[in-house]
Amino acid sequence: MQTRAIGDNTIAVADFNMDRLLSLLKQNLAREMTAYYLYNILTIYLDELELHGIREIIDSACARDRRHYKSLLKRFHQLNGTFPAGIKGFDVNLNDRDPTLSAVHLNLKEAFEKMVEVKRSSVLGYTRLCNLTLGRDRRTYLMALSILNEELELKTWFSQFMDAKYPEIDLNNPL
Repeated sequence: MQTRAIGDNTIAVADFNMDRLLSLLKQNLAREMTAYYLYNILTIYLDELELHGIREIIDSACARDRRHYKSLLKRFHQLNGTFPAGIKGFDVNLNDRDPTLSAVHLNLKEAFEKMVEVKRSSVLGYTRLCNLTLGRDRRTYLMALSILNEELELKTWFSQFMDAKYPEIDLNNPL
């Protein structure tokens, strides 16, 4: 099997599609930016409702996704990926449902449903990245696998939160 050195990285290049790898990294970067944006909107509403316990958990999840973003961005750069000229350059077709919030009458239930959608999309994206790099690009594979496990944890947490009964929180109350 041939290998190709990219910086200090060695990638097995037999049947390896570098353009596909860079595209998947870029898509996952877009997902992480989307999650970060939604987390920050959600925390604003949690502050208004004085739900500080939940806010701390969301802040922790947000910090994880920020680390994911930085890891992906660094790996993208190491693989000689070309950064877009502006943030809109990361606006790629994710082939998933658009995880945007409605313009008015947002409620916590909708916000958490959107976070579950974002996490579901992320799990799919990191699974694709793991499948592409397994046995070919160890560094990217291990990074993607680690992030995939954290995304699964977060998806599970958001799903469980949605199913739990919190009498002090009306998930359907418009924010």
